Amino acid sequence: MKLAALAATACLLLVTEAAAAPGPDLRPTISPPPPTNVYATGRYNVTVANIGNQNAASASLTIELPATNTSPQVYVMGTLGARSASCTPSGTRLTCNLGQIRRNRSTTVFFDIALPQSSAPLLFSATTSTAGDTDPGNDTAGHAATVVYYNVAGFPGGTATNRHCTGTGLTAFFECTLFPSSISSHTAEFVGTGTSGTITIPGYPTYTGTWSLSGANNTHLTFQYFDSGSLAATFEGDGVESTATTHCYEGLTTFTPPSPYVAPYEVCF
Repeated sequence: MKLAALAATACLLLVTEAAAAPGPDLRPTISPPPPTNVYATGRYNVTVANIGNQNAASASLTIELPATNTSPQVYVMGTLGARSASCTPSGTRLTCNLGQIRRNRSTTVFFDIALPQSSAPLLFSATTSTAGDTDPGNDTAGHAATVVYYNVAGFPGGTATNRHCTGTGLTAFFECTLFPSSISSHTAEFVGTGTSGTITIPGYPTYTGTWSLSGANNTHLTFQYFDSGSLAATFEGDGVESTATTHCYEGLTTFTPPSPYVAPYEVCF
C-alpha cells in the first residue's frame, strides 16, 4: 500500500511539473517602513521576484502613489523624496525599468515619502510587467499606509488659529497647501481642561462649540460648531505637530445640513 501511494504521488508531481507553463512569473511585494510619524519620511521597498521557470526579459514595475482628490490636476498625497535610479516619477506614478530578472531571483527598488494626515486611507500599489508572464493574477500588490499621530499634550486650550479651504471630495489639509490662495482662517477660543470643553468664536456671538479628545494617547480631536443652538459643522482630526511653541491638529470638517462641500482644517494653538 505504501509503495502504491508513493507511486501515485510521484505521478502527480510529474503531471504537475508537465502542466506548468514555461515562462517567467513576476510577483511584487511591498515592504513598508515601521509605522512612521505624520509628515516624517519613511522608506518603502518593493521587491519583484521571478518565481517562474524562465528568465524575465525587460521587466518593469509601476508604483501607484497615494493621490490627492484635487481637480482638475491630481498630485501625490505626500512629499516624494529619494528613490532608486531606475524609477522615474510622472504624476502620481513611479515607473521602474528592472531589466532582466533571472528565474528564482529577485530585485528591489526603494522610494522615500512623507505622508500627511488624511481622512481617507493612503493607498499604494505595485504592478509588474514582462513578456510571457505565466500568471497575471499575482502581478499586483497593494498596501495601506500606517501613519502615527502626535499626542498634543495640554491642548486644546486657549486661542486656536483655524486655517482651512473648502471643496468637494477633499480629504486632507495637505490638499489646501497645494493652493495657498485658497486658504482662509479664523480664530476660536477653546475652554476647558482634560479631554473636553467648550468653544467660542470671537466676532461671531451666535456661534458656540464643544470639543473632546479621544483615541490612543488622546491624539484625536473632535469639535462641533453650533449656530444659534443648531449643529452647523463637525471637525474630526489628529495631532500632526507638538513642539515647545506649536501644537497642531489636522482633519476634515463636514457640514450640517449635509453638503457636497467639505473643509479640511489645520487647528494650531
